[in-house]
Parts: sequence; C-alpha cells; structure tokens
Amino acid sequence: MKDNAPVMIQSAVDQALPAVVAARHHLHQNPELSHHEKNTAAFVAEQLRAIGMDDIRTDVGGHGIVATLKGGQGSGKTLALRADMDALPIQEENLAPYRSCVPGVMHACGHDGHTATLLGAAAALKSLQHQLKGEVRFLFQPAEEVAEGARAMCKEGAMEGIDAIFALHGWPGLPAGSIGCRPGPMMASADTFDIAVLGRNAHAAMPHKSLDPIVCAAHIITALQTLVSRETNPIDSVVVSVTRLDAGTAYNIIPAKAELKGTVRCLIPEIRQAMPEKMERVTAGICSALDAKYEFHYRFGTPVTINDHAMTEMVTQVGREVLGEHNVIALEAPSLGAEDFAVYLGHAPGAMFRLGVGEEKPPLHTPGYDFGDEPLQSGMRMFTRLAMHFLAQT
Repeated sequence: MKDNAPVMIQSAVDQALPAVVAARHHLHQNPELSHHEKNTAAFVAEQLRAIGMDDIRTDVGGHGIVATLKGGQGSGKTLALRADMDALPIQEENLAPYRSCVPGVMHACGHDGHTATLLGAAAALKSLQHQLKGEVRFLFQPAEEVAEGARAMCKEGAMEGIDAIFALHGWPGLPAGSIGCRPGPMMASADTFDIAVLGRNAHAAMPHKSLDPIVCAAHIITALQTLVSRETNPIDSVVVSVTRLDAGTAYNIIPAKAELKGTVRCLIPEIRQAMPEKMERVTAGICSALDAKYEFHYRFGTPVTINDHAMTEMVTQVGREVLGEHNVIALEAPSLGAEDFAVYLGHAPGAMFRLGVGEEKPPLHTPGYDFGDEPLQSGMRMFTRLAMHFLAQT
C-alpha cells in the first residue's frame, strides 16, 4: 500500500463529510421500522447514484440494497462492508433540529449513523477507485432489529463471492474517535421461548379444586435460573430471562392456563445448542410433579457473533493507524446483546467493532440516544482504510 494512502483517505473523507452529515440528519428525521424501510432504501439508492455508483441492486431480502464498486487495478478479492437501516418503536425525547418526525419511531440504536457512515465510505472509496484492486460490496441491510434482514439478504446472494466482511456499531460509553474490538465472541446469540402451563379453573376461594398454572409457572421461572447458576460453568455467560407472564382474567378466578415468554443469550455455540433440552427437562419435571401439562416451543434466532482473529487484528492495526494507538481499545468482555451480523460471519470471516460515540451518551434503545455527527468521520476512515488495506493484500 502506498505511503500517501492515509493522506488520500483523509482528503476523500473530508470531501464527503458534509453530505454524510446531511444524510444522517435526513435518516434520523425519517426513521422506518423493520420491514418498512422503503423510503430509507430509496434514499440510500439515490445517494449511491449521486456519487457515481452504477452497480446497485435494490429490494434484496426485502428493502436491502447491495452496491458493488470495482477497483481500477483489476480483479482481486471482494470485501463486504455492512450497515443496518431500520429504527425502533420508541418516542424520541431529543430536541435536536433533526429529531424524528415520525411519532413513536426513532433511531434509538444509531442505524442512521451506521447507514450514513457506510454511504460516506462508499463516496470516499469511489473517489479512490483507481487505487483499488478487487471489489468492495456495500450491504445496506433492513430488519436487523428483528434479526431477519441478514438471513434474507444472504438467501438472495448478498454474500456470494465475498472473501471477508466488516461492520461497526456505534457504542455509547466509548469516547468519540475511538474504537473497541476483540477476537472471538463479540456479541451473544439471541433465542426465544414460549411455555404454556395447562391447569384447571376454579374459584379463587377454592384452590383445592383447581390445578393452579400460576403456581406451577412460578416454580418453573425459579427453576430455570438453576440452569445458569448450577448447570453452567460460572466462567461461561448464559442468560435465561422470562420477560412475560400472561395468566388470569379476574381477582377471584384461578385460570386454566399460564403463558411464559422469554429470551436466552449465550456466548458459546455448544451451550446454546444444549439449552432447549435442558429447559424442557425442567419444565416437564415441574409440571409432572404438580400434575400439570405443558407446551414448550424454542426458536433459535441470531447466532453468536464470533470475530475472526485475523480480521480483528486488521481492525486493530488499521485503527491504530487512522485513529491513533490510544484510541484503539481492546475489549475485555463481549456484550450479551445480539446482532444478526453473525449470519454474515457464517459465510465469510470478518469482524464487527464498536465505534465510540461519546462517554456521556444515553444508552442504546432509549428515548435519548443519538448517534451524533462527531463519530461519522472516524467510522468513514475506518471503513475506507480497511477496504484499501484488505484489497491491497490480494
């Protein structure tokens, strides 16, 4: 790679930045929920055409967009860069002039920033096209918040021929201008379960005539936690959370049915695979002891996001170069949040890194969160340099 590459990258990023800031403001003002990103996708496609990108596929896996940039130095490897586009059903409480114009919907996870950053990287790389050998594929993904967009895009060929892939996630708590990364498990798997406990109705004053599903459900909720505290190595993180309990219609009626819903988070694929059998064993045992029947359903959702060691080292190396060594943070632990970026990692090696958006920012998925403009430049520089660095190795 040429020694003047950092200067060229910075110049390209600086030139693209004003339009990227404006794009983020537009996206933040006009958020769309998962599977409804029609206008967002149209805006992204319009922006890509404006920078001269001519190989653009729309409606990939729903409202997804795949744009390909062919380098001017001939054929080589193909690198993918991914951003997500959907918003969340939260009423925004920020007072910024670009705050959401859609009641009850906002970019509380920063996907406006992710999308704008990738648009900026596409513009920068387009201006440096003559320096590239190989191809860069830009993936603008819908439906990340419901963990369905990545699979849908992959099913329609978004990852065909890809040699490696990178993504970022804006992260409050990290200083703006910094990144955080780690090899191996980066984010957890996310699965869901439904348990229906089937008992027998009775008057609340005559509990002996009932088969109380609420009491049975309470025992199940408590016992499920022993799968974490007594059947899992304390070093291995597992979370079993019952997040919903539905039962009953009145103060004086013991119902015939209680329903439990919840999520399971794991960092080790083998432990994840074992959880359904363990959970049903506990459920069946308690229901048998209390003479109740049950229905058990477990759905595997997003896999564990496992960063490739070599790709993580590349992120670290590039981060030190473009942001400074003090701005590259080696993360001690993964997050038990989930990301369907993991699906892409089943097709090619890659890494997701955290992009600092500010130490004092409100948490993700809250009414006060805002990705902000300051992190855009750092994200663009990371994506652009990663693309040039990876393709230069071919």
